[in-house]
Amino acid sequence: MFQRFNRLFFLLIFLTNVGLLKGQSLSGQLLSEENNSPIIGVKVFLENNNKEVITNASGNFRFVDLEKGNYKVKAFINGKVVEVGMADINNADTNLGTITVKTSVDVSKSNDLSIIDFSDLAGNESENDNYSGLLNASQDIIGNAAAFNLSFARFRMRGYTNEDSDLMINGMPMNDLDDGRILWNAWAGLNDVFRVQTDIMNLQANEFGFGGIGGIRMIDLRASDQRKQKKAVYTASNRTYQHRVMYTQSTGMQKNGWAFSFSGSIRYGETGYIKGTNMLGASYFVSVDKKIGNKHLLNALFFGAPLRRGRSSGAVQEMYDILNDNFYNPNWGYQNGEVRNSREYITNQPVAMIRHDFSINRKFKLSTTVGYQFGTFGSTRLDWYDAPDPRPDYYRKLPSYYKSDPYYKDLLTNQFVNDVNTRQINWDQLYDANNSRFYSFQNANGIPGNTVSGKMAAYILEQEHFDSEKKTLNSVFTFVPNRKFTINGGVQYINDITHNYREIEDLLGAEFYIDLDRFSTQDFPDNPEALQNDLNRPNRIVKEGDRLGHDYDINLTKASAWLQGQIQTKRVDYFVAVQLSHTSFFREGFTKNGRFPDNSFGKSEVHSFLNYGVKGGATLKIDGNNYLSVRATQKTRAPFSRQAYLSPRIKDAVVEGLENEEIFSADISYELRYSRLKGRVSAYYSTFKNQISNDVFYHDDLTTFVNYAMTGIDKLHAGVEMGVEYQISPMFTFMVMGNVGEYFYTSRPLVTINRDNSAEVLVKNREVFLENYFVGGLPQKAAVVGLDIFLKDYWRVDLNVNAFADIYLDPNPDRRTSEGVDLVDPVNNAELYRTIVGQEKLPGGVTLDVGIFKSWRLKNRDFIRFNANISNVLNNKNIRTGGFEQLRYDFVEKDVDLFPSRYFYAFGTNYVVSLSYIF
Repeated sequence: MFQRFNRLFFLLIFLTNVGLLKGQSLSGQLLSEENNSPIIGVKVFLENNNKEVITNASGNFRFVDLEKGNYKVKAFINGKVVEVGMADINNADTNLGTITVKTSVDVSKSNDLSIIDFSDLAGNESENDNYSGLLNASQDIIGNAAAFNLSFARFRMRGYTNEDSDLMINGMPMNDLDDGRILWNAWAGLNDVFRVQTDIMNLQANEFGFGGIGGIRMIDLRASDQRKQKKAVYTASNRTYQHRVMYTQSTGMQKNGWAFSFSGSIRYGETGYIKGTNMLGASYFVSVDKKIGNKHLLNALFFGAPLRRGRSSGAVQEMYDILNDNFYNPNWGYQNGEVRNSREYITNQPVAMIRHDFSINRKFKLSTTVGYQFGTFGSTRLDWYDAPDPRPDYYRKLPSYYKSDPYYKDLLTNQFVNDVNTRQINWDQLYDANNSRFYSFQNANGIPGNTVSGKMAAYILEQEHFDSEKKTLNSVFTFVPNRKFTINGGVQYINDITHNYREIEDLLGAEFYIDLDRFSTQDFPDNPEALQNDLNRPNRIVKEGDRLGHDYDINLTKASAWLQGQIQTKRVDYFVAVQLSHTSFFREGFTKNGRFPDNSFGKSEVHSFLNYGVKGGATLKIDGNNYLSVRATQKTRAPFSRQAYLSPRIKDAVVEGLENEEIFSADISYELRYSRLKGRVSAYYSTFKNQISNDVFYHDDLTTFVNYAMTGIDKLHAGVEMGVEYQISPMFTFMVMGNVGEYFYTSRPLVTINRDNSAEVLVKNREVFLENYFVGGLPQKAAVVGLDIFLKDYWRVDLNVNAFADIYLDPNPDRRTSEGVDLVDPVNNAELYRTIVGQEKLPGGVTLDVGIFKSWRLKNRDFIRFNANISNVLNNKNIRTGGFEQLRYDFVEKDVDLFPSRYFYAFGTNYVVSLSYIF
């Protein structure tokens, strides 16, 4: 394992570096002389100096780390160099104040740098509206490439997941406590107001919070920080929706101290790129600011994005090959001639918050946010009782299951090819089964002698809910006692209650359903109470809209405090930060399950964890254009409740020996910033220890559904990332980005297998040989080469070649145990042995993307903007972007093809085309 990183380790030692050095600063604001509006997104530079910055949404610019001397400040506006001021830098920061500049076009609305409005082209990506700085926000070449060019390949910077980065909206923490992830759909379609963002990459010091090892993103939704504009947008796409209409209006801060911002959109598509992936979504946004004197700013905010979206699922290669279609989706079928998807996301989790910014004095600022998120997050699926499995790709329905009968195998293959009701869900068949199933159910609803007769459903469409109700308080401060020292800190409180339950979405023509557990009949034939999902309401008759099965809450609370100190000296900057947090969670059940009558209803034991974090670093400024940085952190993290509980649907039980996860991360970076050449190269090294995983599936060797809980999972993520941008000429800009990483397991976890329907422990502390297996589901190597072409009359064309490699499938741990290869001779039957324990590596891929952008200025000074992004122009439909080994495994025959791997493919040629009117 260690030989694998010899070169990376020595590169880490060679590159040593950290944080951001601030010498004297020079700032100002550019306004248009014609209409006094901010001049947005223009390049400001210093004559006889290689430094340059970009003005933000308010027209502000700021240079840092300037030596003493006289500077001539110039800007590149509408293709011309314009002198905007002179500055004499001594020992103090200099602010040039407001500078009005005569412009021949209204650059407050559009300019040569802001023609590309990425927010119109993608779900939640947005442009940068913040000051230039080391590794800051969207100016980071690597971060840009990861977000815009490689997301289709499931590339993640440094292999980190959502839970390794923090997201703050207006100061409200948005990561869910139960699994650390982020519900991005909660603000989908609000691109124009979510553009004001600050991204703190990885381990940098920042003013918003301690942050994760992947960094922290702060989205500013205050009305006064929104770009003053009226904007209407129409977008056409063939990705996840077909049409989108969006309107945004923001006033900016008015003379009376009020600012307002509104936005809304509608997204619709009968199908996305993959058939059956319908979408209907809306979004709304209201933000109001009130400035009170010179010290207080109040903001009230409310937004949401209700959505209904059809899902696709990975399929086995057999189905892709039979149908000659790598985008086969088994989730849908025809009903009355129309496509209907059985698996849809139905979400509506609006957010409300109030923020108070208090400038106590010139040295001390305090910002406090109180937030509340509520609503529903549901996912539909088919359920059935005493009926055949309706899924078209169920393994017993596939031709490969009948390989011993070639005639029937060929017959079934032809049916899949020629009959849509064989390869897709047969909705008519489900309705027919329900309509022909007349049943009399005795002692219904627990009432002796009460008989209910009618069409009892064999099949239903249910909606499983994971509804989050989140209450937060976050308060942060910045104290600058002098020019060289800055103190940041804050406190945070989060209460996150996840409501977990099932409800009937559609009875599919039946009149009622019974709230009984369909697996308990065979598991507990002599215990009729075990059939009951709720002994408090036995033999319950349920109809559309009723809850059934499980119904429980997971109540999580986290309180934390953090403190950070930054010291700026002439040549080196230092910072150190500490964090202390307390996390607790418990289960509260609202049903008394017949299998666990004493351990399912009511509040459970509270599980508590105390955690810490320490982070620090330093940055050496070699000169005004070259920086060398090193940063490191050591922290612990409480186990996520979603992985901690064993069968929380029916009982209160957790994985034995729960303990904190330990995380260490360090990186070393070299960055150069010249007027025409910018770049960064970083080496990173991160370890994760004591992680847990918990899966539920049907275990063929044990012939029952099981909880498969692994503890002691250790991983290592290490690699080198690089991004360079070079302006060849005013017409051409060249960019290259690359990442070479290795993310793999470094331990042999222990697995305990519990029967899902009982307290029986089937296997305890079985060793899983995962050491040196790769983390699956993402490219470990990736690169982007791009060329931006700036043409006359505000035309721009971007060309990008994207490449990725080393994608591995997530391994099935059961196959990497002694029992998984029992009686398989690794010498005499080496091929079978390698098939069982080997890890599949997917072929790499290369795609070409093209962006075309144009802006027109009308006579009334309004603007029309056209943006088009065409991905995978060469229409390569054979690029696998990931997959997983199924957890079911044939222990008897050791046949890995009985439950083969499932795969995902990248879209062929796909596009987003947007037309905006800005007035």
